[in-house]
Amino acid sequence: MLHSESLSERQPRPRALFLGMQSNFSHPSLRALLTAGIEVCAVIVPAARDDEQARRRLEPPSRRRTLLPVNQSFLHTSVQQLAWDRSLPLWQVSRLADPVVRDLFQSYQPDVICAACFPRRIPAELLAIPRLGALNVHPSLLPANRGPEPLFWTFRLGHERTGVTIHLMNERLDSGDILAQEAIDVPEGISYAELEEQCAELGGQLLARTVVDLYHGRAVGRPQDESQSSYYPYPSNQNGREDFTIYPDQWDARHVYNFICGVKNWGEPLLLVADEELTLHVEDVLVYSYKPNDLRLHTNQRDAWPVRCKQGKVVVKGKPIRKPGSIFMEK
Repeated sequence: MLHSESLSERQPRPRALFLGMQSNFSHPSLRALLTAGIEVCAVIVPAARDDEQARRRLEPPSRRRTLLPVNQSFLHTSVQQLAWDRSLPLWQVSRLADPVVRDLFQSYQPDVICAACFPRRIPAELLAIPRLGALNVHPSLLPANRGPEPLFWTFRLGHERTGVTIHLMNERLDSGDILAQEAIDVPEGISYAELEEQCAELGGQLLARTVVDLYHGRAVGRPQDESQSSYYPYPSNQNGREDFTIYPDQWDARHVYNFICGVKNWGEPLLLVADEELTLHVEDVLVYSYKPNDLRLHTNQRDAWPVRCKQGKVVVKGKPIRKPGSIFMEK
């Protein structure tokens, strides 16, 4: 287990301006910075792009007693609530290029900017403000899987290993020098949320350690190898793309199994094209095997379909979709 170095209150401490959002990936990084004794001078979260105010200070809600039980458990893992709990200034910004946002960043005189799942490209004039640079937590082994949703593509491409990278930010997306990096194995059957949690926890520890090393002059960056780089956009099944469609004749059974386990709860329809006459709206995947006589591949479950893959078979639970002109008969 990697542990970040904690700073004592008597030591000079780096000042960090934290950029994140209400997500499971941002919170562990902010928590790790605070646990390590790094001075987080403010927290910045995004507002809607069309917000009339370029920046807005967010104040905690008044703590009024209520007779009704309110489930606020989600607040305890949010960047917003953590900022309020620690009495950190919390700002919502809409237009990063606006001079008032630049003035806001400069007013805190940060040594470093730290970003974890901040969904906006940061202008060069903001990146130039901190004297030690701006760091980003990226859940892949850069330069592989640059882009907004690298963990989706980890499942889509069938990778059995991913990781977390701490890199310096520049004007090009996910392309700055690497300061820290650590690999994570992708366990069989893991969900997107579970893998994201593992990457987020590791990312927070790596970020805190890197800020301390950078502050004390111990961090050494290495340029990314552009010949090994890859970029993938936000996943979609529109405009001719089929990022949520599975063609099992092109993937082996383990790849199909892990992709479905990984993204079945993403919120997009997941389709499997078994052959010319059968397409399934996927709900779940039950088992896979490379043994042709594996008894687990035979099931009487309703809406469970054994599907042949490039190698092996999977049993997929889903609803059949009848194509126009199809002669497919119901199971």
